[in-house]
Amino acid sequence: MTAPLMSTPTPLADPQPTPLADPQPTPLAGPQPLPIAGPPPVVCVIGVFDGLHRGHQYLLAAAEAEAQQLGLPCLVVTFDRDPDEFFLPASECHKLLSNQERLELLSGQGQRQLWALSFDAELAAISPRDFLEQTLSSVFRPVSIHVGANFHFGAKAAGDVALLKAWGAETGCRIDDHRLLDEGGQAVSARRIRACLQTSQLAQANYLLTRPHHLRGPVVRGRGVGTQLGFPTANVAGSDGVMLPADGVYAGRAELIGTAAVFPAAISVGVPLTFQRDQAQLAATLEATLLDFQGDLYGSELKLEFLEYLRPMQSFADTESLHNQIAEDVRRTRAAAS
Repeated sequence: MTAPLMSTPTPLADPQPTPLADPQPTPLAGPQPLPIAGPPPVVCVIGVFDGLHRGHQYLLAAAEAEAQQLGLPCLVVTFDRDPDEFFLPASECHKLLSNQERLELLSGQGQRQLWALSFDAELAAISPRDFLEQTLSSVFRPVSIHVGANFHFGAKAAGDVALLKAWGAETGCRIDDHRLLDEGGQAVSARRIRACLQTSQLAQANYLLTRPHHLRGPVVRGRGVGTQLGFPTANVAGSDGVMLPADGVYAGRAELIGTAAVFPAAISVGVPLTFQRDQAQLAATLEATLLDFQGDLYGSELKLEFLEYLRPMQSFADTESLHNQIAEDVRRTRAAAS
């Protein structure tokens, strides 16, 4: 079976031989054997790493520690896109990081080399053994592979840790299947973090992520109601399938992409209930009030960080009540972002 098309990893430099103390060969020693050409040895860690959460960081640290001990590169094998994006409709993909940021974070921490395979129909159909032999081992020689205990791979996720260990026993590759990191009596996983975000448990989600949940997107035209109330808002179109937290109002921060400017921001997610009588306003929105910002944001791109859950979305009897509540949201946002 032909190996799938994929991005070519950065070639690894062959280890340099230690110079002999005496550069003159001993006549009786005979000819020295030539080095055997082949894929370079690596310590390997494999996963999607959506969210790059505490559990992922634990797994990566274990692989990096072994690589340092052996004096070998640590190779992170992942995919250019989350496999869920191949198998599921966009509406059912709830990523914790955009593909671009996930790959940037994976390549930008520690002494790692990143190999992002192109996840396409050919790779999705490859058998587990062909993935190991025709894809992975054709380019590198893993001396060990680190995975989570619930790791699955290959077509229809047919490959598991047991199959991986059997292959490792045949090839001399050590397989290190790590128990999932436990926090509060539950395994740390992307699924758990998504559930926290969907149920307004933002503090728990941010703790498991080790950073505030965030997304980025362009500023688009909105309803203009915020400006009328004295609190201009930026309407942000989320991008690349990163999931929104549960409907509600949040204290956060807004970074103006391309600049060093960061502002405290009161962020609302969901349908603005006060205006639901107008059928044109029924669509859910993502709006941010940037505190102390002056200027026009249309066409700019914002990164929104969610720091604290403040309250659910509410319907107000009149605009004065709404104005007073927004003022309170702003006050609490300043405190949370300081």
